[in-house]
Amino acid sequence: MINGIIVDLITPTHADGSPDYETVEILVDWHVTNGSTALIIGSSTGHPAYMNTEERTELLRRAIWQADSRIPIIADLSSDTIDHAFELADVANEYGASAVLITAPTDKTYSENELIEHFQTLAKASQCPAIIRAESNLNNLLAPESIAELAQSSSINGYIDGSMDNSDATTLLGINLPQDFTLYAGHDASACQQLLAGYGGSVSISANVNPVLLNKLFTLTQSGDSAAAEALDAHLQTLYSALLEDPNSIPIKWALVEMGCIPESENPPVLTQASDYSNLRRALRAAEIPI
Repeated sequence: MINGIIVDLITPTHADGSPDYETVEILVDWHVTNGSTALIIGSSTGHPAYMNTEERTELLRRAIWQADSRIPIIADLSSDTIDHAFELADVANEYGASAVLITAPTDKTYSENELIEHFQTLAKASQCPAIIRAESNLNNLLAPESIAELAQSSSINGYIDGSMDNSDATTLLGINLPQDFTLYAGHDASACQQLLAGYGGSVSISANVNPVLLNKLFTLTQSGDSAAAEALDAHLQTLYSALLEDPNSIPIKWALVEMGCIPESENPPVLTQASDYSNLRRALRAAEIPI
């Protein structure tokens, strides 16, 4: 399975809100150059709710085409309906995604058995390795026993822990999981401790901006150098907070423009308050990211 820092890639858009496919291709190349482990395409960070099926299909197609087997592309199957999720699974199969991401439904509360069936059915339909996710702040949270059951499915190879409580990591690491099943940290702020505890990777939003530093963090955790890893993590905490201040990924888009990674469009990303620009600039400079 995929081990390392997986980038929850943003989706740059044009002024009318449509995906900017050319800039997505630029970002794919940039992440290849900077050694990112893998890219998630069309996740909540990429605002799939604002895209129709054709746009999500083209977004995934262009990302896979641009990656050209140089970096794994993970297709997010998140959708308001199960039928649409099956459509997206077909798209992932057709274009050759390396893996798919399946998130627990959010439209209503499901029983544990219904959640298990949801994940197993979509994973089987995807025909490629599946990573599953259930956010801790939502109703449909998987119990450890259910994760253990799902891990036995040959088509399910990883679980993203959406909790920031390190005691949950201890519980999950105590489950008898298959050797090729990977646990991933789901939040930048707590990822370091979960990686040190034994997780095999992290799904990161801030890696949109600082993949090199986060890859260094991952290497330190895997080598067991906890002191150096924790020091680097402390160094990055201010950046994590600054990048996640706005739920619409505007700070990340703005930072990438300032870094020269993506072109400034006719409608550049605007932060809510002018003071936020200086806060974000300070955070980027503190992390030694040139702007």
